[in-house]
Amino acid sequence: MDEVRLAEEAKLWYSNKIIQDTLNAIKQNNITAVFAENRDIAVEEIMKRIPAKATVTHGGSLTIRELGLIDRLSKGNYNYLRVKGKSSASDSAEIRRAAFYADVYLTSVNAITRDGRLVAIDGYGNRTAAIMFGPSKVIIVAGKNKIVDTLDDALKRIRDFVAPVHARRRNWNVPCTETGKCVNCKKTDRICNKTMIIEYERDQDRTTLVLVDEDLGI
Repeated sequence: MDEVRLAEEAKLWYSNKIIQDTLNAIKQNNITAVFAENRDIAVEEIMKRIPAKATVTHGGSLTIRELGLIDRLSKGNYNYLRVKGKSSASDSAEIRRAAFYADVYLTSVNAITRDGRLVAIDGYGNRTAAIMFGPSKVIIVAGKNKIVDTLDDALKRIRDFVAPVHARRRNWNVPCTETGKCVNCKKTDRICNKTMIIEYERDQDRTTLVLVDEDLGI
């Protein structure tokens, strides 16, 4: 029994070590790094960073949905910009453009390297563009499952896991839903179109990463 307990303690130490190394690296890249022990704490950390009456929006993110943030934003005292399910293509595009003038932009990323780089691949590019420039504040929330060792690992994770799973759940007609990995297709539904790598944030206090000690999103 002691061996089992010691093994569990060692695994927990290793997991915590990876998270702490990543948080330290994020801070060195001029990004505010916040650790949340669970999703409830993560939600509170996010909500307290959104001022009342702020114009707030978010990119497409399963993590945002899992945390229940859409409901909180819809019912809160905010100017909430949202692309609704039945919105026309022109209305949706207009809301995506308006996001660049938001006070707060919420999103996730597809991978985080242990040396503090944030990596995301987008279909349209509105999410990756807004993370890089536009909104006054960007709050990124991600589960510990997004942490990888290197940039190569990040890109592989996205192309050979994240993109196929997202495309499959949306029933998009792209080859990776059959192959299980990126084949650099030329389909209009392709998800791996525009790649973002944040290595350092020039604007002090613009970007915050809330790293959650749970698996979230894909």
